[in-house]
Amino acid sequence: MLKLGIRVSSQNISGRGHFERCLAIRNKIPTKVLWFIDYHSRSIKYRVSKLDELYYENGNNKFDLLKSAINNDKINCILLDTYHINTADIYSIRKKASLIALVDEKKNIKADLVICPQPLEFNYRKDIKYLIGPKYAPISNKFNFKKLQTYEKNKILISFGAYDSYGLTLNVIKSIVKLNMVELKNLKIIITLSKDSPIIAKVKNTIKNLSNFVLILDSKNMQDIYKMCNIAIGAPGLSFLERMASGLPSILISQNKFHNNIIDKWVKMGCGIKAENSVKSIQNKLNLLLLNNDLQKKLIVKGKKIVDGSGASRIAKEIIKMVN
Repeated sequence: MLKLGIRVSSQNISGRGHFERCLAIRNKIPTKVLWFIDYHSRSIKYRVSKLDELYYENGNNKFDLLKSAINNDKINCILLDTYHINTADIYSIRKKASLIALVDEKKNIKADLVICPQPLEFNYRKDIKYLIGPKYAPISNKFNFKKLQTYEKNKILISFGAYDSYGLTLNVIKSIVKLNMVELKNLKIIITLSKDSPIIAKVKNTIKNLSNFVLILDSKNMQDIYKMCNIAIGAPGLSFLERMASGLPSILISQNKFHNNIIDKWVKMGCGIKAENSVKSIQNKLNLLLLNNDLQKKLIVKGKKIVDGSGASRIAKEIIKMVN
């Protein structure tokens, strides 16, 4: 029987995507799950199933409680989704548990199963099973809308994750504000962030006199926001996968050096448009997408075809099959 333990990064600086995608996978697992997170988190506590057990490691690179659970035979499978723990460290102590690594970049990983929802190429090893590409995008089914509805045109979503420690949101706001007055007047802009984001004060100050900008903090219904917008500007993380499934075309901007290669792959697949982190580039790509309905439709069709909302189910089935 599957006895799954999930060790996931829960620090704000790491973003909420790690927990969200683990939760999507967990919701397809029929048995109780043991969660191991960095620190105490009220938001996570109330979203974890009452059937599950929640443990706090009190460190982003610790796994002492996880190790104890393995040694006490409470876990026979580990799902690891954190950049702060080396898979080789956990692999060295696993005698009774299989190790699954959920990653976003190409690197040498020591695990039994490697899952990467990004369109990357790995150097496959015979002793490791790989689930690679958007077919395995672990998102909730709520983002896969059966029917696309027509909403108010030119409503733009700015979404660089809950934290956005690099402050790309601010540069995008600046780019939109510098559009000519006629263009700006016809736009409505929604910005999503967490209350814990370090750029909240700057964002509020930047848009305080701009009536067509709205800031939404800690939204619990991103699917409704996706429905009301027709263009998004963001990074190529979990939210981008959600937007593809939702039929919301995106302009992608890199937040780090790893994103550049990922964005190039998505653009080549016809799933998004790339912009540099500069006012001129963002303006050019925004105008391109705003004025080209055919391009919007192509991105929508391609995105929904590639991310079908069943990735979490596929992953859960592979985990269960592997342990059995």
